Amino acid sequence: MSDPFLWLTPFKESDNLYLRHLHEIIASFIIYEVVISRRLAPWINKMVFGRNYTQIKDKNTRLNFDIHTVSMAQCIVSLSLTYPILFSPLSLDLVTYSDPYTSMVSAVTIGYFLWDLYVCLKHFNLFGVGFLGHALASLYVFVLSLRPFCQPWIGKFLIFELSTPFVNVNFYVSQLTKLSGKSVVPMWFNALNGVMLILTFFVVRILWGFTAIIILCKKLWVARDRLPWWIPVTVLILNFSLDALNVFWLMKMIKIAQKMLNGDARSKRH
Repeated sequence: MSDPFLWLTPFKESDNLYLRHLHEIIASFIIYEVVISRRLAPWINKMVFGRNYTQIKDKNTRLNFDIHTVSMAQCIVSLSLTYPILFSPLSLDLVTYSDPYTSMVSAVTIGYFLWDLYVCLKHFNLFGVGFLGHALASLYVFVLSLRPFCQPWIGKFLIFELSTPFVNVNFYVSQLTKLSGKSVVPMWFNALNGVMLILTFFVVRILWGFTAIIILCKKLWVARDRLPWWIPVTVLILNFSLDALNVFWLMKMIKIAQKMLNGDARSKRH
């Protein structure tokens, strides 16, 4: 597939994918930082949440709202860009295969994770080691993809974003409820979103996540003589670590859901 923005590169004749797609990496970072994070996200939050957002005095809470809205935008961008390459054959060579469109998707994603890393470093006290590690690991893997490396897998890993909208909706509902002191959505909506969150998270990040890493292990073993040893080692360690982190997050979601169910059951008895 073709890259609609490739004509803008100053490195048209270069075989180096980092140079050919550098303009897309830079543009993506700038758009997420300047346009979406500073302009679009606050505007959307004001339009959607009104006074519940504008009257927030705590800077960290307002920042969290804006970052979740940026995350929602990234989810839409990723899933839209991913669809054409989602079913790329796994038979494609993971060491040498690349195409302009997939490289563009990688470049846009690199720009987002650069922004994500910047935010995690700038607000480390708010987000901590877990989110910083996730940003670093994701950025590292996608930077490697322009080597090229594992480009047939780009869509198959970006599909993890399918659970993100439900994560963000859960954040909005819980924060608005906390700020207003009352339920802001019907109980059925909150319950439905929680079920969809746990279900999609389990399917795409746990079930598919561990299946994908097993398949990738086999393919990297076959290609071991064509790659520097540190690439498969670091990629597999990071992917297993992210999968383990996803298991940890899923267990936290289930515990929160159980507390909500137990609390609802007690309130009905009284």
